[in-house]
Amino acid sequence: MCRGLKPPATLNRTLTRYRLRFFLRSTKSDHASLAFFNNRGVAIAVPLPPTPWHLSINYELQAVPEGKEHGLKILEYKHRLHRTSSIDDEAEVRFEYVSPDIDPDFPYSRHHVQFHRDARSASSDFSLSKLHIPTGDVTIEHVIRFLIADLDVPPLTEQWEAELQASEERSREWRG
Repeated sequence: MCRGLKPPATLNRTLTRYRLRFFLRSTKSDHASLAFFNNRGVAIAVPLPPTPWHLSINYELQAVPEGKEHGLKILEYKHRLHRTSSIDDEAEVRFEYVSPDIDPDFPYSRHHVQFHRDARSASSDFSLSKLHIPTGDVTIEHVIRFLIADLDVPPLTEQWEAELQASEERSREWRG
């Protein structure tokens, strides 16, 4: 359960100046989305210059009563790396979670990573895009580290590792 969840400032201190925004489905709903949106309110993948990568993040959240307050429960998340700003284009890499609340009969690993259908594979009948490789919980901090360390996206600050460590500690507190 996330208490006092704020869009991760770590993202804005390490990778991008674009801000994640909450979107409430209706005024009476206990569900909300957290993502990057353009000026028309459409979810997008934001550029990570000077690389060819774009990052899309989408959280589906539910407000859960906790005494006199509410906590936020993560129902689903999608951290996706694209070659374009359109989230409709197939992601090159995607880290996802599907909770039992979203799909109680989900047959795959709830926390998983998947790759673009054209990713190199072991044989012609083996497709990485069809697999739901188990990963455990993938936080945005893990994705930031992957982008900087593996895909050479330059961090916005030389203190990016300290920023990630502090943010990872806050994430552990939220998750209990």
